[in-house]
Amino acid sequence: MILSRTLAFALLYCYRAFGCPNGWMTHDSSCYHFSHDTEEWASAVAICKILGGHLVEIDDATENLYLVSQAKLLNKSFWIGLNDLQEENSWVWVNSNTPASYTHWHPGQPDNGASNENCAHLYPGFSFSWNDKQCYTHYNYICEKAAEGSEIVG
Repeated sequence: MILSRTLAFALLYCYRAFGCPNGWMTHDSSCYHFSHDTEEWASAVAICKILGGHLVEIDDATENLYLVSQAKLLNKSFWIGLNDLQEENSWVWVNSNTPASYTHWHPGQPDNGASNENCAHLYPGFSFSWNDKQCYTHYNYICEKAAEGSEIVG
């Protein structure tokens, strides 16, 4: 009986230590919120901050693969935190203000097609590879924050 209570407490502690709030999904040491509403890119940035996180910064192929697998289930475009608003074709993450060291652009992208495509999103039309788009377009968005008890680097 004592062993089962100890085990139950340990499992509860681990969940709380590395858990995510309701409406967020856990992957590695991060929590992700896939929005149900659509917003302009700047509004998505602001909402993610209100929720205690930031618009997702994708650090590597493993993280991108996870996010794409979830986005495919919902079959919607999702804003990510990458932009070239300060300098054309200099793509940086909005939260950390660092250049993207990993990218997964669709071939031929970013192309600044409408001469004002400065924000990046996961695009279903390109098999969820990255595309640049006008920042005022309304898309779903992905917020990211550290799971409780862990620390996010990117």
